[in-house]
Amino acid sequence: MNKNKSGWVIGAIVVVLLIALFILSRFTNPKSVLAKQWNEAGIECINEATARLQTHIHPLLRISVDGVNELVPAELGIIPNCTAELHTHDGNGTIHLESTRPNASFMLKDFFTVWGKTIDREGYDLMMIVDGTPNMELGELVMKDHQEIQLSYAKRPASAETTDGQAGDQ
Repeated sequence: MNKNKSGWVIGAIVVVLLIALFILSRFTNPKSVLAKQWNEAGIECINEATARLQTHIHPLLRISVDGVNELVPAELGIIPNCTAELHTHDGNGTIHLESTRPNASFMLKDFFTVWGKTIDREGYDLMMIVDGTPNMELGELVMKDHQEIQLSYAKRPASAETTDGQAGDQ
């Protein structure tokens, strides 16, 4: 193969690979995958600038792990062209529940869906306090305006016994 022909073949291969990568990235964009997951969980995208909000509430979520405060990240639920009905703006723990649906309600697990996590953490016991009172609803808790939710995770001892008498964390 002469030099000109091999250079043309290599160039063609590079162009085909670039086109394939572009197409693949359009269909596997992690941000569009997030919006799809939210939608499948019943959480819609809104346009905060133009949406006519019917529901707008702000519960406060605090998380501690082994007594150390953990930040709820800023900008959760906000991606280009989509702001989830449950989202954060800053890292102060305020969850914004904004919906065009009148009287829309969401559970704590819905926020964790937007976050891409579950409320449970492997190897940890969870205690939840809502407005100063212990609460066992956990993910099923329906969030309300100005509600204060405290999740406290404590590392389960490696030798802890379970209710069936077997050692935990197996």
